Amino acid sequence: MSFEDVLTTMSRWQVAVEALAALGAELTLKQSGQAASPEILAALRAVSEAAGLGDLDDLAPPQQAMVASLARLALRQSSDLLEDPARAPGWTYTDPVILDGWGRGSMMVPQQIAASHPDLATINSLLDVGTGVGLLAVAAAGVWPTATIVGIDRWEPSLARARTNVEQAGLADRVTLRQQDLADLDDSEAYDCVWVPSFFVTEQVLAGAMDNLVRACRPGGWVVLGRFAAPPDPLLEATAALRTIRAGGFDLEPKRGMELLEAAGCASIHVAPRPGPSPLEFILGQRP
Repeated sequence: MSFEDVLTTMSRWQVAVEALAALGAELTLKQSGQAASPEILAALRAVSEAAGLGDLDDLAPPQQAMVASLARLALRQSSDLLEDPARAPGWTYTDPVILDGWGRGSMMVPQQIAASHPDLATINSLLDVGTGVGLLAVAAAGVWPTATIVGIDRWEPSLARARTNVEQAGLADRVTLRQQDLADLDDSEAYDCVWVPSFFVTEQVLAGAMDNLVRACRPGGWVVLGRFAAPPDPLLEATAALRTIRAGGFDLEPKRGMELLEAAGCASIHVAPRPGPSPLEFILGQRP
């Protein structure tokens, strides 16, 4: 491999980075109403049009905000990796851009869970493991209008933002937040659905907590294990694995997820069909 080969590949990646920044910038300007020079606005629009994205005004304002937040998240998290590559794996982020970016992205999850099985279309109680900044819990309150939600997380910087988000959403009477490690979960027969994002926990932690998770379900309730299913592309798979490992999680293969659910006594174990182009995949198990 030559130096020229490295530069050629790097130049392609640089275009992707700059295009992502341009997309986020264009949407940020739309959301904020800030004035920018006509030349910059035209140049930003040219980038999105060249990418085949057409008119971004077709996106609803919440969708615009989510895409802009995800763009900032990707760029800020990548910068964190570049600046501190020796950091040990684990969730140690305090940057609000990273915390809120993951939170906004998670707001799509409740609707996807509700569509993953008929039993989950209507539920009365949800346990949100790794609630982060609480935006998944806030979204869940809209998807299931009669449900109460308990969000647990051990990371106080996230929970501090979650408390504000829940309060601002007027959901303090329906969403309870607890600073709690997954290993210390002791709820019993309390939830219709337990959501567990495997990409935020190690395999050892998840395996050790499976009995607790199933016990927390009511009889007939469901444990939903979430994983990122990267497209079959070596670079996409490698970068997704790096992101997950650095955040303190692991790549939960469907077979392993089903084994863990079976060992914990679940029935009706299966992988739900993926909703459209979403990279999220759900592995479900029902408490008998």
